[in-house]
Amino acid sequence: MTLDDEIKMKLSQLSEPPELVDNWENIAHKLSNSFDWKGTKIDWSKTLKHKSNQLFGSYSNWLSTIRKFIVDNDISTKIRESGDIYYINDSSLNFAVHLKFNQFDSFLALAIENIPQHHYFFDSSNKWCLVISSEGYIDFGLSLKKSV
Repeated sequence: MTLDDEIKMKLSQLSEPPELVDNWENIAHKLSNSFDWKGTKIDWSKTLKHKSNQLFGSYSNWLSTIRKFIVDNDISTKIRESGDIYYINDSSLNFAVHLKFNQFDSFLALAIENIPQHHYFFDSSNKWCLVISSEGYIDFGLSLKKSV
């Protein structure tokens, strides 16, 4: 069983499964054009309201820190107001995930514990991006660019 198959099976078992997006290249392209990059990472110095935190311990320990970061920095308001949220990662999966606010937390837990590499969550207008890196950092920032 491939990682794609395993994650698709886990997603189908969620109480409210998110939508899978097989043709995700355009979604990734729009995100890429909405932020400035330094190498393969968003250049957070070129975003508004950048927040960052280091994550310690195992992936399963990260979840409580990530949830606290989201609440403490009022990121949950941005997520709630977005309506449509997208998720992509750094190539572990061959699909993107389309979420609503009520699906975000359960998907976040599944992603952190089961999908390796970097996690990118962003709104459909690419106004904000939340990144959880495999090196143990969480970052959030608002794009300085107009919607693409």
